[in-house]
Amino acid sequence: MTDQDRVVMSAEGDAVIVTHPSLVTNRAARMFFGSILGATLKDDGWICPRRRRPLGEVVVRINTFLESKGWVVERVSIVDDVVQRDIERKRSFQRTRRSAVAFRDEGTSEVDLPTTVRAMEQAGWDSDARSLRPHQQWGVVHSLTAINAANFSVPGSGKTATTLAVAATHLAAETIDVVIVVGPLSSFAPWEKESRTALQDTFRVSRVRGSAQARRDMYAAAERGALLLTSYASAASDKSAIIELCKRLKVMLVVDESHRVKRFRGGVWAPALVEVARDARVRTILSGTPMPQSGKDLYSQLNILWPRGDLTGPPETFATRVTRDFAGVLNDVLPFVSRTPKEALGLPPYTVTVHDVEMDGTQAEVYELVESHFRKRVEGIGAWRDKIERLRRGRPIRLLQAASNPDLLNRRDSYFSLPRMEVPNATLMDRLAMYRVTDVPAKSLKALELVRGIAGEGGKVVCWSNFVPNLDHFTSLVRAKLSVPTYQIDGRVPAGDETIDDAQNDHPQNPGDDDTREQIIDRFLNLPGPAVLVTNPASCSESISLHTSCHNAVYLDRTYDCALFLQSIDRIHRLGLPDNVQVRIHIVQVTRDGNPTVDHLVAGALARKEATMRTLLEGASLEPVGQLDPLTDAEGSLEDLAELLRYFLGEDG
Repeated sequence: MTDQDRVVMSAEGDAVIVTHPSLVTNRAARMFFGSILGATLKDDGWICPRRRRPLGEVVVRINTFLESKGWVVERVSIVDDVVQRDIERKRSFQRTRRSAVAFRDEGTSEVDLPTTVRAMEQAGWDSDARSLRPHQQWGVVHSLTAINAANFSVPGSGKTATTLAVAATHLAAETIDVVIVVGPLSSFAPWEKESRTALQDTFRVSRVRGSAQARRDMYAAAERGALLLTSYASAASDKSAIIELCKRLKVMLVVDESHRVKRFRGGVWAPALVEVARDARVRTILSGTPMPQSGKDLYSQLNILWPRGDLTGPPETFATRVTRDFAGVLNDVLPFVSRTPKEALGLPPYTVTVHDVEMDGTQAEVYELVESHFRKRVEGIGAWRDKIERLRRGRPIRLLQAASNPDLLNRRDSYFSLPRMEVPNATLMDRLAMYRVTDVPAKSLKALELVRGIAGEGGKVVCWSNFVPNLDHFTSLVRAKLSVPTYQIDGRVPAGDETIDDAQNDHPQNPGDDDTREQIIDRFLNLPGPAVLVTNPASCSESISLHTSCHNAVYLDRTYDCALFLQSIDRIHRLGLPDNVQVRIHIVQVTRDGNPTVDHLVAGALARKEATMRTLLEGASLEPVGQLDPLTDAEGSLEDLAELLRYFLGEDG
């Protein structure tokens, strides 16, 4: 095109004005301005509204389109300033990328570790109280080199301490003033504890809570040295106040358990955090499982790191690349990612002991009834695929309930969306209705025996079940039979947003209704001598650390969800495990007439999945875990259901 094709671009109020007669007739221009941007046609060009997008984003997008089509753009006043800033931002990204690639490939960086340690100590870091391991030191140098970095190290690897070391270094260099951590409520206590341990009073740590006005006042009052903890929901609601803080002070934005904003399209949390990230000076995301489902889970997380799409491009392009060239996507992303595998933590292996116990009486009859129910569901169905679908719709988790505690069938389970089970045999139904009064499940008796032995040696133990009524039952059983402080956590116990303010030596045995999860965990861990924690993986498999004084776990039941099982083990097997401690895992399974039950099928499925899942969850490489959703994963894959079907049909060998 010639100089006569020079397009004039200016800004008026909340709109971008683009002027040249050819833009009215050019087909590509009409498509872009009219259909994509929703612009209004004028005599010699287009009026492009901002439509709740930053004006600069609209300007850059229009400029990119015009130059890609060969038009010469004359940018007037503020429009030219916006484009020049965008050009410099892209150059800065490329410089940072080159530095991050050099660190990844050659281990070279302008960031010097001894100088960094001195800066940390200048900011108040106590190296005696919190000495960073080699993998954490590497993570610090990586984050300072990549500037906006992801730490996707395995759960229990010390990501919180690593990030605090990065924040302390930035604070000493005056590249940040304030840290804002967005995460689940269960992550707040670890941030408070690590900050106190490593940095004493360097950061003034506060939880952002209260009414909307109270939260806005907290952001407005924040000063240099503040570390604010806020939830995803609060951060989304307080977006404008956080952006104002980012404009007033230099903010480091940390998104903890960032896989929680993995939603590829829609949602509230991810778009809000991406918008906040545009004004943050430094951005960090943390997750041990950044891709629980697929590679597309990375999109929103990466756009928090680099909110102009530098790492991802448009969503449609990213989705296509994930499908066709995921290796290429990872190659672009990995310079900005650090990941420590579990083997690098130097943890001693844990032991696993399986305890088979025989069920009898009413439990055996109920188990046989549920088995018979599933056999009848697939009778007369020809195609194997149809049998599998029929089995899936019957909710095979019913059999896991019968194997764990038949009384679960008497109750509605809201988590798994299971109604109370109707039993056609009237006599058996009466016995089942009285089961909680007249009987104790075989697994519970064995687990009680294990807990008695552990407590007798002065140890603490966490007891896991996936069914909330079973937690109630086992907690009551332990309290009735053993003189051991026993605590329970499930979805009914609030995660809490209040700091723990109990008296130092006040350790009530049975927590009250007002206790939060972190208060209960604090009592459990800090109580001298034996104690029991009864909980479910859905409530305590993330952002919870029990390893400081609890080194035993008893599993009353397990589902087919291998990731959740391994993550629950990580609660007691993680960085910071005391020296010369042996972590012991006890798994209780039932047999019937000496024969395997569904417990053994689950054990076989988990063993089959474990090697692959360990590679995904604990390995050095970054790959999607492939989870569907917790409820679907709990009831098994097609392979799991096929094995269960063969078991029902007597074809399991």
